[in-house]
Amino acid sequence: MASQDKRKEEQDACDVEVFKMIASHFRQDLREFWNRANFYLLINAGLFSAFLIVYPALVKDHAMIVTVVPILGITIATFWYFVLRGAVYWIERWREEVIRLSKELDRFQCYARVESTVKQRRSLSPSYLTKFLPLVFVITWLVILALVTLEILGV
Repeated sequence: MASQDKRKEEQDACDVEVFKMIASHFRQDLREFWNRANFYLLINAGLFSAFLIVYPALVKDHAMIVTVVPILGITIATFWYFVLRGAVYWIERWREEVIRLSKELDRFQCYARVESTVKQRRSLSPSYLTKFLPLVFVITWLVILALVTLEILGV
C-alpha cells in the first residue's frame, strides 16, 4: 500500500511538472504574439509616418516611389495579418491544453474557469481582436494608393 501511495505521489508530481511546462509554453506563445504584433505595428506605423512626411515633396517628381510605398505597406500589413492569425491559432490550441489539464489537476478550477471565458467571449480577448489590426492598415494603405493614383493621373 505504501508503494502505491508513493507511486501516486510521484505521478502527481510528474503531472504538475507537465502542467507547468504546458502553461509555460502557453505564456511564451502569448509573449511572442505581442512581440510580433508590436514589431509589425512599429514597421507599418513608421512607414506610414515617413510616407506622410515625404509625400508632398515626392508626389510631383517621384510618382513611382509614392506608388510603391503604399504597395509595400499593403504587403507588410497582409503578411502581419497572417502571422498574427497563425499565432492566435496556436495560442488557442495551447489554451485548450492548459484548460484540459487544469480540469484534471486543479481542484479549484481557477485556470479552467478564467480561460474558458475567453473561448466563450472571444471579443474580450486582446490577442483575438489585435489580429484584425493589420486589416485596418491594409484598408488605409488601399485608400492612400487609390488617392495617390488619382492624383498622379490628374483626376
